[in-house]
Amino acid sequence: MTVNAVLRSEWTKIRSVRPVLWSLPLAAVLLVAIGAGVSGTAGPEDVDAPGFDPVQLGYYGILFAHVVVIAFAVLVVGNEYQHGAIRVSLAVVPRRGLLYGAKLAVAAGLAAVVGAVASLGTFLLSQRLLGAHGAAFGEAGTVRAIVVGALYFPLLAIMCMGFTAMLRSLMLSMGVLIPVLFLVSPVVAEIPGVRELAWYLPDRAGQYGLRLDPAAAAPYGPLTGVLVMAAWAAAAAVGGWLTLRARDA
Repeated sequence: MTVNAVLRSEWTKIRSVRPVLWSLPLAAVLLVAIGAGVSGTAGPEDVDAPGFDPVQLGYYGILFAHVVVIAFAVLVVGNEYQHGAIRVSLAVVPRRGLLYGAKLAVAAGLAAVVGAVASLGTFLLSQRLLGAHGAAFGEAGTVRAIVVGALYFPLLAIMCMGFTAMLRSLMLSMGVLIPVLFLVSPVVAEIPGVRELAWYLPDRAGQYGLRLDPAAAAPYGPLTGVLVMAAWAAAAAVGGWLTLRARDA
């Protein structure tokens, strides 16, 4: 099969399963709606507090939206293992690298489009609701935060698809990735002695750039945070490919 044909087939797989198709729009709604709700209800005690960051507050919903992105990524890969359809896919597309690359490309591309729209919408709506306490578009750090927010979805999706390909199980991937990235990471960030390590976890590093002034928050800059998350995504993607190449379906 040609590259275009495999890409189209992967798109067909995604849009033919409703939980997969609607998960990214749901993640976008959560990001925008929760950010708007938190920003719209912020009181004087919030906006006048030391260290108040209007941009970080606006992106509060990413803590919940990324759980849905994880589910999307795990379903894209794990569904085929769950139902044994991976054997059919490999029979039709015996070039495993082509099949795997097309799956990553289509899912990450969709996540990038949805992430870009959601990130921009989150910023504009949340800062408007904060009124005089919000940040204006173009202010130092705002464009960077929007770009980081747009990149977060596809990088997270690639990483989770890679891990799912390594684990080769839908349920196991869900059971590992969601608790680790939703519960363990925030807890580690609060434990003295190991809290510094949390900055090198993928979700924490990726969210670091969603601040107006991140200068004193972490031991590296916002660009490095994105690179840390990208390194996690690349390592997981390579691990998934090596597993798919070495093991039978």
